[in-house]
Amino acid sequence: MTLLLVLGCSDDNLETVVQTTVKFESSTLNLNEADDALIVTVVLDEPAKKEGNLEVAFSGSASNPDHYIVLPELENGVLKLSFEKGDNEVKFLILPVNDDVNTGSKSITLTLQNPTDGFVLADKTANISITDNDEGESPVETESIAVNFKVRNATISESEVDGYEIEVILERTSAIQQVVEIAVGLPNDYEYGIDFHTDPEMFDFLIPLVFEAGETSEMIKFYPANNNVVEANAELIFTISNWSEGLKQGSEFDLLLTVEEDDVINSEIHTIAELKAYFSTHEGVWYFSTDYFIEGVVTSIDNVPTNKFIYIQDQTGGILISFILDNLLSVGQKVRLNLKNATGHEVNGQKAMLEVEDRLGTILAENIAVQPIEITIDDLIKGTYAGQMVRLKNVSFPHADGVKKWEGSHPLSDGTNKQGIVTTFNRAGFSQETLPKGNFEITGIAGSWNHLHITGLYDLKF
Repeated sequence: MTLLLVLGCSDDNLETVVQTTVKFESSTLNLNEADDALIVTVVLDEPAKKEGNLEVAFSGSASNPDHYIVLPELENGVLKLSFEKGDNEVKFLILPVNDDVNTGSKSITLTLQNPTDGFVLADKTANISITDNDEGESPVETESIAVNFKVRNATISESEVDGYEIEVILERTSAIQQVVEIAVGLPNDYEYGIDFHTDPEMFDFLIPLVFEAGETSEMIKFYPANNNVVEANAELIFTISNWSEGLKQGSEFDLLLTVEEDDVINSEIHTIAELKAYFSTHEGVWYFSTDYFIEGVVTSIDNVPTNKFIYIQDQTGGILISFILDNLLSVGQKVRLNLKNATGHEVNGQKAMLEVEDRLGTILAENIAVQPIEITIDDLIKGTYAGQMVRLKNVSFPHADGVKKWEGSHPLSDGTNKQGIVTTFNRAGFSQETLPKGNFEITGIAGSWNHLHITGLYDLKF
C-alpha cells in the first residue's frame, strides 16, 4: 500500500507519540526437567494504547525441541508475540523435555527484539536455567570455554565509511577449530544489504565466526549505509546464539549497537517565500556563498526545459531549481537542499535558483501529494502563484483542431478575452499527444508570466 501524505498540515495537528515500555517481568528464571511448564511474562509499563507485536529470540546451550518446547511454537528460533489494545502483559509457556537421561544442566537466553512503532524495549534479555533431574552419574564434562563480546554497547554514525569492528573473544585458547554463530536482531524496516552489510556476511540473521586452533579473537566488520534519508537511530542486537562443542555462552553474551542518524542538521531552514524575497534585495545574477537550506516537495521533473530542472514547493510557495548536473530526485519526495554556491536568476520574470550542486539533498519523506491551489486565468497572468501547483476549471484550448500536439505553447481560454498559455517541452512524455477539444479542468505548475506547465495527461479532467 502506498501512503500519500498531504502537504499543508501544521505542527498543531501533530500528536506527541508516547512510547509504551516492554520488558521481561523477571530476568532470571529456573526450570526443572520434571516441571510441567514455566510461564514467562512480558510486561508493559502501562496498558497498550494500540495493537502491537514483538519477537523473542531463543539461544543458549539448551535446544528446541530436544530440551524444551515453546507454546506458541517457535519459527526459526523466534517467538512472535502480539498485544491487544489495553493489554498489560503477554505470556508464553516453556515445557521441559524429561528425557530420563542425565545430560547435565542447560540454559536458555531470551532476547526481546523488533517491537512495532509505539513500543520500546527496556530489559531485553532473560536467562533460564534448566536443571536435569535424572539420577546416575553425570556425563563427564571438560571445562567449556566461554564466548563473549568484548563490549556490550557501542555507537556508530551512519556516515562512518570505515565501519565498526565487533570483537568476539574466547576466554582461552582451544586446541581445535571452534565455530560460533552470532544472531542479529534488527529494528523494523532496517534491511541487510540496504541499510548495512557485514563481513562476514549475514545469512538468515546469523553471522558465522570461525576460531582456528589457538585463536581467541574474531571480528565482525559492520558497515552502515549513509542513505541521505532522515530516519530515527537504529538499534541492532547481536547475540551469541550457537556454538560448537567445547564452548559455552559467557556472561557478556549480547551487544547493543546503535547506528546514529547523521542527516539531521542544526542550520536554519528557510522557506521558499524567504528565498524569493531575497531576490528583491539583489540585482542581476547573485549567489549564496554560505550554506542556505530550503525544504520542499518535488512537484515536477518531466515537463521542464532539461533533465537538470525541477520545481519544488513548500507551504509558502514554489520555485524553479536547476542542478549543475542531471536531476536525481523524484516527484513526491520531500527533500532538504543546500543552495550554497547556487545562483539566483530571473528567467522571463520567473525567479529561479540555478547551478545547484546539492543534487541528492536529504530525503525527508516519500510519496507526498501536493494539493493544487484553485486559481483563475487572471491569477495566472498576474504571476502570483509562480512556481506552485495550481488548478483552473472550465477552460479550453481555442485552437485545438484534432491535429495540433501538446508540444509548444498554446492559448488557454476561460471564455473571456483573457488567456493563459500552456507550454509543453518536447522532452515531456505526452508532448506528441493531440490537444483535447472542449472544456476541462487542468492542473499544473504556474510558470513565468501567464504560462502553465502540466506534468502529465492525468492533470486533465473533463
